[in-house]
Amino acid sequence: MITLTDLVFKWQKQQINPTIAINSLEIIQGEHVFLHGPSGCGKSTLLSLLAGINRPTSGQLSILGCELGQLSKSKCDKFRAEHIGYIFQNFNLLPYLSPIDNVTLGCQFSKPRQKKALINSPTLNQEASRLLNALGLDEQLHQQNVASLSIGQQQRVAAARAFIGSPELIIADEPTSALDANNRQSFINLLFTQANEANSTLLFVSHDTSLQPLFNRNIDLLSLQEQGK
Repeated sequence: MITLTDLVFKWQKQQINPTIAINSLEIIQGEHVFLHGPSGCGKSTLLSLLAGINRPTSGQLSILGCELGQLSKSKCDKFRAEHIGYIFQNFNLLPYLSPIDNVTLGCQFSKPRQKKALINSPTLNQEASRLLNALGLDEQLHQQNVASLSIGQQQRVAAARAFIGSPELIIADEPTSALDANNRQSFINLLFTQANEANSTLLFVSHDTSLQPLFNRNIDLLSLQEQGK
């Protein structure tokens, strides 16, 4: 699913110490990976590279056998829309849309993703509703203004948006930081269920190491980068 080789990223060319320096990393399809490390160790920067938002300064970054550093910006955007679901820390929902409309929005930018979504349900709206139900959002809330929902409810909308169309890779960036311990574990279990159903690889990023035992693999980004120096 993901292969990093001699990956280096610097925000500025003259920067002496790189923000990211990883000799080697492989993540296979279907893994549930917990990526952790202290603030400032480069977690968000690495995610921006994996999403094709930023480009490596040097080295290789391959997802599904595609070398992202070789793609144009428009092709990177297309690749991300087709193959990657992203759960942002602050959710990035459009507050003037309903949960249903927020979830289906991503499919408007990817015909292949839209086609896969319609395998499970006859319409995109019905597939969005199915995912929202599976993630624990009451059906009576599906057409409400998303800004009126609680943090936990908005979190479920953000997760459904990431999972619609069964993308091969789900990136979750600190999605449980606003939840208490019981709700964190419950939400992560829901993510696991949806990832297994879609056969998606889940890369879950957090500084909260108490979540580590829930995952079948964990990566300490700080230690990983120490090996690259």
